[in-house]
Amino acid sequence: MTLTEAAFGTARIVVEPVVAAPAVSGGVGLEVPGQVELDPRRVALVSSRIAGRIERLAAVEGDRVVAGQPVAYIYSPAFLVAQADLEQAARRANLLAGTEDERGARALVDAARRRLRLMGASDAEMRASADGGELATTFALRAPIGGSVMEAHLLTGAAVEPGAPVFTVADLSVIDVVAEVPERSLPLVRTGQRASVRIAAFPAMRFEGEVERLRDALNPETRTVRAVIHVPNGSRRLRPGMFATVQLAVATRDALALASGGADAGAAATAGSDGTVLTIPESAVVTDGDRRFVFVEVGVRTYERREIRVASLAPPGSSTPGAMAVVVRDGLRAGERIVVSGAFTLKSELAKASLGDEH
Repeated sequence: MTLTEAAFGTARIVVEPVVAAPAVSGGVGLEVPGQVELDPRRVALVSSRIAGRIERLAAVEGDRVVAGQPVAYIYSPAFLVAQADLEQAARRANLLAGTEDERGARALVDAARRRLRLMGASDAEMRASADGGELATTFALRAPIGGSVMEAHLLTGAAVEPGAPVFTVADLSVIDVVAEVPERSLPLVRTGQRASVRIAAFPAMRFEGEVERLRDALNPETRTVRAVIHVPNGSRRLRPGMFATVQLAVATRDALALASGGADAGAAATAGSDGTVLTIPESAVVTDGDRRFVFVEVGVRTYERREIRVASLAPPGSSTPGAMAVVVRDGLRAGERIVVSGAFTLKSELAKASLGDEH
């Protein structure tokens, strides 16, 4: 089919060559958008078990802490009373040493110790109370895990209620990247699958991980399922909230099985002898029922409709995060020039020409 100059100008045809893209370890790459999130199993809320008032903050947002490190000091009348109870019980037990009442007195000491321990008192604070030393006016609120202080929920002087969060601490040494996998590509994703993550802040770097789980729910608006990828983050370059581009390693035969309508993944289909696969933008593909076509440029403003077989995958190094490309099984050769914008206009022009021929 040859277009007139006027029709060519209206159609705004854009032509690009078919690309032979590197395969990923004998396969291809499924490229999808994602976002960096905290691993919920590596996040802890720091809260007080008793009511009080924040006397002093020992950490602020962005600080790194180790497990057991004080992050705040809290004044609490209940804590003072509990210390006094232990001191009194210990003094009485010492007075009753060697008598028949000693056993009961020691039980009261143990009960007072347990109460203080439940409040969060340290061994040193309990020893000081039991030995009749100076009572602590505050107790230390300690980080339950090592990591970074992500958020401080209260300030110095604020009232503290039992169970109310004071800090959020997260271990960032391993982070989650949540990828949005299109419904149609879901058969290509499984747990344990290798993944490579790119972020805009460090475009030259790749962060490697693997799919830990697939969430069960499908987003009805985006028609995607979330794949959670565990990524080591010792450098702390990945930060929660960052947008990411995720490339999932997919066996070529699985990709081509999907292209052939869900055939057995063991179908005989491999990458080219040079370790590449042919890729084209999804915008180049037009459909007619169950068949797929592209328009190949064969001359000046002249195009040939050609049937192809494809898999809906994005190749490694795709320049547009989340933009889908297709891997071509057959029907094209590397270097052939195809219409990547305006293909549907050509389809309409071809349909008009066919109707004209019938008359």
